This record gives sequence, C-alpha cells and structure tokens, in this order.
Amino acid sequence: MKRIVFALLILLLHSLYANTLPEESAAPLFTSSGPAVRYWNNQNSLPVQTIPGMPSGISVPQQNDPKLLVVLYHNLVFGRTGNVYNRDIYNFEHDLAYLQRTTTIIDFDTVLKREFSTTDQSIITFDDGDLSLYAIAFPMLKAYGIPATIFIVPNFIGEVGYMSWDQIREMASYRTEDGTQLIHFGSHSLTHRPLSTLSVDEIRKELFESKRVIEQQLTQKVDLLALPFGDGADDPKIIDIAKQAGYELIRTSLGRATRIDQLDLFSIPAFNVENYSTDQFSQRVHTLLGR
Repeated sequence: MKRIVFALLILLLHSLYANTLPEESAAPLFTSSGPAVRYWNNQNSLPVQTIPGMPSGISVPQQNDPKLLVVLYHNLVFGRTGNVYNRDIYNFEHDLAYLQRTTTIIDFDTVLKREFSTTDQSIITFDDGDLSLYAIAFPMLKAYGIPATIFIVPNFIGEVGYMSWDQIREMASYRTEDGTQLIHFGSHSLTHRPLSTLSVDEIRKELFESKRVIEQQLTQKVDLLALPFGDGADDPKIIDIAKQAGYELIRTSLGRATRIDQLDLFSIPAFNVENYSTDQFSQRVHTLLGR
C-alpha cells in the first residue's frame, strides 16, 4: 500500500512540474548514483551538455528575402550571473540550437564571397578574447561543428582573465574533418578605446597595429574588424582608414538584421546578446528577422 501511495505521489509531482520552466521546478527526489560531469574541456572526458545535441535533419525555412543576423557575445559562464555581458552555458547552447533550426549558420568568408543560400543566415561572434571562449565556447563549437569569429584586442591577450596567444593559435589552427577552419579571428582594435574619440593618427595605430600583431601571431590574414563599443559606425574617416589598413569588412553593434541583397560590408550590424533566457533570445531574433 505504501508503495502505491508513493508511486501516486511521484505521478502527481511529475504532472505539476512537467510544463514548468526549470527555474520553477523542484529537484528530483532521488539523485543519480553516477559521477557528476561539470565542465566543457579539451580533454577526453565527457563534456557538459544541457540538451541531447544539436538539431539534425531539420530543413531551415526558405525565404523570399533572406536576411543576415550577426549575433554578438562576450563571455560565457557555467552558472547564473548578473553581469549583462555574460551568457550562461545553458542558454548559450539553446541559442545555438534555436539558430540551427531557423537559420543557416555561416562565417564571414561566406559573406565576403557572397555565397549565400535562400535561407536566413546567422554568424556567431565574440568580442574581446575572454578566457571562457577557449575553456567553454571552443570545445562546444568543435563538438557541434559550428563556426564562429572572435574579435580580439592584442593588448588584452595574456592578461588575467583573457586567452593567451598559444590558446588562440590552437583555436585558429583547428580544422574540421573536411579541412574547414572553424574558428576565425578578427581585430577589435589594439587597445579597445572608442575610435571616434581618437585622432586620425591614433585610429591608424589602433587598426594597423592590431592587424599586424594578430597576423604575425597567427600567420593568417586578418581582414575583419569589429568596432570597440560599436563606436564610430558608418564614420567615413574610420571606414577609410580601415580600408587603407586592408580590412574588407567592419562589424558594428547596430542591433538589426539586414537583407542579404542590401549588405554593406563596412557596416555589418550585430545583435548584442545580454543576460536573459533563450526564450527572450528567440523572440528578439524572430522580431529582428521579421518572421
């Protein structure tokens, strides 16, 4: 009799929490006896996963007016945080799954070559070079084969909390099974100062020197620039200096999506993702794409 009552209690609890958010649910009455797996890492141990895996066999909707949505992240964290620039691993992984269901995830090489499909397309980007990009983002992106671009500030590299050049070189040299480079790097200026507040000579140093240093460290061409704080977007002076330095594309922080046939390579907008749930993320993406 006690077992029947206990089973009914379990069923009741399940029905109460089946349709609630994880934040509103109770912990399980009995915990697993298996070892806890807590970290994404570059070793051979099993990584943390918050979903069974990325969607497969899903047909991304075709569009008459396909758009490009560039998504901008800064730091990733394992747990909850109040920092608006941080994205926790749970919501980040669900962001990626949502983007794979609704867009084709590409990289900036596709944009520069204009090899677009007739679906909405998205690009994953990160700014600054936080250590979490090596510790968390890199293993996850490798596991799912999702490309991304990281815009780094050379004068940050090696500082406490930031990646080292060795880590960046490891990421830049990684290739998928078919030989595709998965992680690309671009410049986010030399010192991360708002460019519109600087003199012409200072802007030249920020753009030319950051490009030179990154290319020297990675022995790869750097043709992508992201504006610090999004400052100076569409400024003819900054665009002209960027072209002189050899950049072929500027990513801004203007929060919108753009029709593929209306792209301006020197004013690519980006949607800055803040510290909210993937539900809110998906709603914002839906609104930006106008779908």
